[in-house]
Amino acid sequence: MGSLLFYIFESTLCLAILYFLFRMFFKADTLFRTNRFILLGGTLCCMILPFMQFGIAENRLWQQPVSVVRNALIVENGLDAAINRSGEGASKDIIAVETSGDKELNVTDAYSAQSVSPFSWSVALGVLYIIGAGSTLLFFLLSTWRMWRLICHHPKYSCGKYKLLIYPEKILSFSWGNTIVLSQEDYDKYADEILLHEQMHLHYRHTLDLLWMEILLVLHWFNPAAWLLMRDLRELHEFEADNGVLTHGIDATQYQLLLVKKSVGTRLYSMANGFNHSKLKNRINMMLKKRTNSWARLKLLLFVPVAAGTLIAFAQPEVKKTVEQVVKPERVKQDSIPQDGLESLKQYFGQKYEAALKDEDTAKKVLITQHVFFVNMRNAMMLDDNHIQNVEDLRAAFAKQLKADYQMAKKEGKVPWTILTVRYDSGATPQTLQTYLTTIKEVYHRLHQEISAELGGVDEVRLDKTLPVMVYFAEPVKYIPRPSSKDPLPMRFFLSYGDGSHAKVLSDITLENLEKELVAYKASAGDEPIVASWGVTGGGVRVKTLDEVKQLFHKTLGTDLGM
Repeated sequence: MGSLLFYIFESTLCLAILYFLFRMFFKADTLFRTNRFILLGGTLCCMILPFMQFGIAENRLWQQPVSVVRNALIVENGLDAAINRSGEGASKDIIAVETSGDKELNVTDAYSAQSVSPFSWSVALGVLYIIGAGSTLLFFLLSTWRMWRLICHHPKYSCGKYKLLIYPEKILSFSWGNTIVLSQEDYDKYADEILLHEQMHLHYRHTLDLLWMEILLVLHWFNPAAWLLMRDLRELHEFEADNGVLTHGIDATQYQLLLVKKSVGTRLYSMANGFNHSKLKNRINMMLKKRTNSWARLKLLLFVPVAAGTLIAFAQPEVKKTVEQVVKPERVKQDSIPQDGLESLKQYFGQKYEAALKDEDTAKKVLITQHVFFVNMRNAMMLDDNHIQNVEDLRAAFAKQLKADYQMAKKEGKVPWTILTVRYDSGATPQTLQTYLTTIKEVYHRLHQEISAELGGVDEVRLDKTLPVMVYFAEPVKYIPRPSSKDPLPMRFFLSYGDGSHAKVLSDITLENLEKELVAYKASAGDEPIVASWGVTGGGVRVKTLDEVKQLFHKTLGTDLGM
C-alpha cells in the first residue's frame, strides 16, 4: 500500500508541474494540435516517470522532500524487494521464541525483536484513497451509463460517417463515439453550424481524449491539477472544433452570435463533448486571435530539462544494487568503511547489541539464528563449521548467511535475528582480528545501504530495527603452549597398589621423567594391580597434552588414568 501511495504522490507532483508549464508557456497559443499533444502526452509521461527509478551517489537538497515522503509511506514489508528471495536455507541452530504480552522476555533464553505498530498511517491513507477513487469511478460509470441509455433508446439516422440522434425534448447538443445528439429545436434552427461543430469533435477523436482523462481523474480524484488539466483539454477541444468549423466556410460573425445564444446551459455527461461547454469569451477570443508562429513549437524543448530534473528528484539516494551484487566478494573502496581500531570495533558491536536487547518496542515472535566466528592463534578463520580462506570469502559467506536468515524468517512470518558469536584465540594478531571485524561491519553496512536505497534514505535507527547488528563477543580462548618433553607438566599424579599400599606422588615432572618413573613403579609392583589418578597443579592443560599422558600410562602401566 505504501508503494502505491508513494507512486501517486510522485505522479501528483508531475501533474502539478505539467499544469504550471502549460499555463505559463502554451495555453495562449493557437497551435491546438500541439497543445493537445502536450496535454495528452504530458499526462501519460506523468504516469510513467515515477516508474523510471535510478540511483545516485548523493542525496541532494531538492531530493530531501521526496525522500521524507518515501520514508513515511513505504512500509517495512517493502524490504522484501531489498532481499533476493532465491537464497539458500539458513544455517542450523534456529530458535523460535514466542511470548505473551504480559510476560517478560528473559535475555538468557530469548532476544527481543522490533514490533510493528498496530496502526499504520499508510494503510489509513490507502483506504481513504481507494474510497475516493471508487466514488469517482462510480460517478464516471453512472454518467456513461445514462448517456449510453439515451443513445440506445432513441432512433438514429445516418449522417455521413456518423450517426445522428434527434432528441424531441430540449437538451444540450453533444457528441460521443460516432454519435451526434441534437435537440429537435437545435436541428430545426442551427443544424448546419452545430452539426459541423460536433462532426469536428468526432473527426478529431476527442472522445478518446476524454476517456483517458477520466481514467486519470479516477486515479487522481484528489488532485486539483488533474481536474484543471481536464478543464483545459475540454476547452482545447472546443478551440479545435471551432477552428474546424471556420475552415469549412461558416461565417465567423454568425457563428459567434450562435455561441452567444447557446452560452447558457449545463453539461449533462462527463464523457460527452457539448456545443456550449467551454467559456464563451475564451472561444471568441481564440477565433479572433492571430495565428501563433510554428516556431513556437520549439518551446517543447523546455520539457527536456524539466523531465530530467524530475527524474533526479525521484532518484534513490544511493546507487541501487541487487542483493546478489551485494553478497559478491567485491573489494571495497578504501573510503567506504573506516578501519576502526580493535577496541572501537568491539565497542561499536557491543553498543549495537545492547541497544537491540534493550529495545522495549519488541515483536511477539522472533526467529533467532546463531552463528559462530572463530579465529585461532594462527589467524585462521572458521564460520560455523566452514573454514574461511581470506577476507573476501568471509565477506561473501557472512552476507550470504544474513540473506538466508532473513528469507527463512520472512517465510515463517517472524522477525529475523542473526546472532554472530565471535570467539578468538588470545594469540591471534590484533591487527588481523581488526581486519576481520571491519569486514563483518562492512557486510552489515552494505546490506543497510541497500535497504536504505530501496526505501529512499532510511535513517540508521530504522535500519538497526530492520536488520539489527547482533555481534556477541565470547571470552577469548587462552592459548596454552604445548610443553616440550623437558618442560614440567602442570599436573600431579597419584600412584598406589590395588590395596592402597605403596602410594607415590609425582609432581613437577617432565613427560620424559614421568615415563621413567612409571616403568620403575611397574617393575616394583610386579603382579600387583596399579591405581593411577591425576590433578592440575595450576593454569590449564591442553587436550593434546592430556592425551599424550593417558597414552603413556596405558603403555607403561596397562591402566587408564582417572581423575
